[in-house]
Amino acid sequence: MRDMGKDNRIVFLVIKGSTIKKNFLLDLIVGTGIYFTIKYMSSSVLVASIGSFIGTEGIKKAPKFFKKIQWN
Repeated sequence: MRDMGKDNRIVFLVIKGSTIKKNFLLDLIVGTGIYFTIKYMSSSVLVASIGSFIGTEGIKKAPKFFKKIQWN
């Protein structure tokens, strides 16, 4: 087993402010829009919350997905 007292490494993670701002605005604006759209259509807070989460995560991951698929 590894002795935790001997590992004195410190790891700094640097995140650009523009990345934080982009993700925050995406979650706030798009997530709210998706939430109210689904809530209006289904009248369910639970379904709207889940849909909002899935929608914003899907939008975040879409560029990586489409980068893998080459449009010929």
